Formats: sequence, C-alpha cells, structure tokens
Amino acid sequence: MGSILSAGAGLAAISFDNEVRGLLVVLLGCAVLMGSVWLIVSTNTGFRLGSLIAISAIFGWTAIMAFFWALYGIGLQGARPVWEVQAIHIGNPSVSANEANPPPAILDDLPNPVTCSTLGQPDCLPKAIEIVRTLGDGVLQAELDTIDAEAIEAEVNAFHSALTDGDPRKLTGDGLEAEVQRLVDEQRIRNEDLTLSELEGVAPELIDDAQRRGWLVLGDWKLESTQAAGEAITAAGDYLAQADLGFGETDEQSNSFVVLDAFQQGGKPERLNNGVWERVSNKVVTSAMPRHPTNYTVVQVQRSIYKEPVAGQAPPPEEVDPAEPVMSVLLERNLGRFRLPGILVTIGSGLLFLASLLMLHTRDLEVRRRLEGEGAAP
Repeated sequence: MGSILSAGAGLAAISFDNEVRGLLVVLLGCAVLMGSVWLIVSTNTGFRLGSLIAISAIFGWTAIMAFFWALYGIGLQGARPVWEVQAIHIGNPSVSANEANPPPAILDDLPNPVTCSTLGQPDCLPKAIEIVRTLGDGVLQAELDTIDAEAIEAEVNAFHSALTDGDPRKLTGDGLEAEVQRLVDEQRIRNEDLTLSELEGVAPELIDDAQRRGWLVLGDWKLESTQAAGEAITAAGDYLAQADLGFGETDEQSNSFVVLDAFQQGGKPERLNNGVWERVSNKVVTSAMPRHPTNYTVVQVQRSIYKEPVAGQAPPPEEVDPAEPVMSVLLERNLGRFRLPGILVTIGSGLLFLASLLMLHTRDLEVRRRLEGEGAAP
C-alpha cells in the first residue's frame, strides 16, 4: 500500500510540473509514433534491417526539420542579438588628453556633446530647435516650436468646468492661472530640449541640410533617430541603473537622466533607397561578406533636474541639468548565435542520415553479391 501511495504522490507531482510533464509527453509521442513505424517495418523486413530503415528515416526527418529551424529562426534557438556596453565616458569623448577617464579610440571623432545656441560653431553641437527655426517650414515650426497658450487655457478651463464644486481637483482663480502657466512652461521645456535624434526621426531632411551646411560634423558617425536606437537606449538605461553612478537611488537629488542623442558606426551597409537595383545589389553585397562588421552605437545621456512630483498631476517633463556632464555610453552589437543550434542539428542529422544510407547501400550490395554467388553455384 505504501508503494502505491508513493507512486500516486509522484504522479500527482508530475502533473503540476510543466517541464517534467512536457518531457514525458514528448518521449511518449516519440515512442508511440516512431516506435509504431519501427515495429511495422521490423515485422516485415527483420529486426536489423527494420531498425536501420527507421533510424535513417528519423535522421532524415530531423535534418529537414532543423533546416527549417535555421531558415526561419524557429524551433531550437540560440542566444539572441543584444547590445553590450563596452565603455562609459564622462565629458567630451573627443578630448583624448583626459588621463583620468581616457575615452576609447573609436570615440575620437565623436562630436562634442555640448550644444550651442548659435548655429555653425565648430566645437559644439547645434541645438535641434535652432535648426527647426532656421531651416524648417511653417508646418514643422508650428508643430515643434509653437506654444498655443490659448488652446491650453481653453482645455484646462473645459476640464475644470466639468468638475463639481465639491471635487478637490477643481481649480479657480489664481490656481487655474497657475495650472495654465505650468502647462505652458512644460511645453516650452519640451520644445527647447528637442534632441537631434528626435529631429532625425521627425524631419531627417533638416539633419541632412545641417550637415551639408557644415553645422553638424559627425565624422565617421551617423546620427540615429530615437526610434532606430530604441533597443540600444534600453540596454544603456538598464546598465546605468545598475552601475555605481547614482542612478536608481532614492534621494532628494535627481536619480534619473535624459537621453540626448544616439550615434551609430559600422555594421553592414544600409540601402541608399528602395529601388529594385539598390535592393538587389545591397542584398548581394551584404550576403557576400564573410563576417559581419562590428556595429557600434553611442547613447549620450545627462542627469536631469530633480522636480518634486505633485499629487494628482502628471509627472513633469524631465529637464536636463546643465551643471552635469554628458555621459557617452559605447555599446557593441553582439549578434549572438540565434540560428546556430538549428544549423548544427541540420549538419549532424544530415551526416548521420548519409551514414545510415551508406550502410543500407552497403548491405544491399552484399545481399546482391551473395544472391549472385548462389545463382552461379553448380
């Protein structure tokens, strides 16, 4: 009775363990499906020949299945591509004479992260909002450099007018004016703190025009939009939160940062346009490369000014603290081994499949030789 209870307890535990249950289901399915075929073939051709035929079929099937695994990136998968932080430099990375924190050599031609209000300064980056004001059309200026105080005031008045007199959220008089002024100031901060990467995502033609005019000199680097560098920005943010740089702590000072710009260098060449010839030629060139060129991304961040949150209000926009230095986070793309398991299974199963076919062929030749020998005997 004790043995029966122990076995029942073991079976009950298996039903709650997804990994053990899944393993047993796979083993049982293989035993039923493959075992039934092996049993039928063995009863018709004999144990040895039937086993060899069944083994050949299994390896042939696994080779085909693993080939589609590797082709479509499904099934057995390896490590996925990730961005890995290689270095963090504080200050101007193009100044190589900084002995206390020497920047990596690849950052030598990265522009100075300090921004200038005047366009055309060689030692700093132009402000994105100044590029919009100088080169942007009326529609873009209205979108990125206009504060419609009347619309904000009308929206605030409509919201508070809909609230009842007993609602603690309802504001009147000076409180209503202060709320309107707060929203206007927040919109002004968003406009003034527009980054070049954000402008690259909204109006890349303005960035190209600024480079042609010599206002934005990037060397071998390419300005990346915030959307394109989203994965690298996330990896840099996670690393900074865990590094010993004061981020992620709870104190009265700012424990957060503002993402400024992202720059990219290396990697396989991108298409210049979406034309048919460009798509075909780019595909041929990139496919012919024996190795992937190293892909780097630099994400620049700066500590934000601490603002006390107000209960019942949306968090205020993060504003860059001009007294804090810019930190450049250098990341390298690790391509991982996403399709490697499928490729290895394909090669291994294919070799075993060919070996089993060779054994079958050798056996057929031996059987034919013996049959011909018996027929030639007197």
